[in-house]
Amino acid sequence: MQLRYVENPVLKAAEVARLRVAVGWDAREKQLEKIIGKTYSTAACYDNDILVGFVDVISDGVDDAFIRNLVVHPDYQRYGIALELLKIIARRTKADRIKTVNVLFEPELVDLYRKAGFRIVNGGMIDHENEGF
Repeated sequence: MQLRYVENPVLKAAEVARLRVAVGWDAREKQLEKIIGKTYSTAACYDNDILVGFVDVISDGVDDAFIRNLVVHPDYQRYGIALELLKIIARRTKADRIKTVNVLFEPELVDLYRKAGFRIVNGGMIDHENEGF
């Protein structure tokens, strides 16, 4: 295994979609085509040339940043990839003096986010897609 981390890599929607499917998420390839390269920041982890980890961030560039799509291929989980991707994003947002970085996550991931320096607070969301558009 030869892991390589890249900040703001040139990505194809299809490779991120494959990674999403590998963890049991929907591919969202068409939506990703509209998003890839247009968010505030991304970070990726490659094993040789294969995408095995990905995160993207949206931000107003001043006050808030929101982490989305943190995903690591199941064969590469528990190697610290997610933590390293979060650290890359934390360094970028701190360097850009963005006040807060936010993320939504499932309860079983609380330890990961604590390790990454997040203070755990309550939140909520409305998922219109699950309600049917």
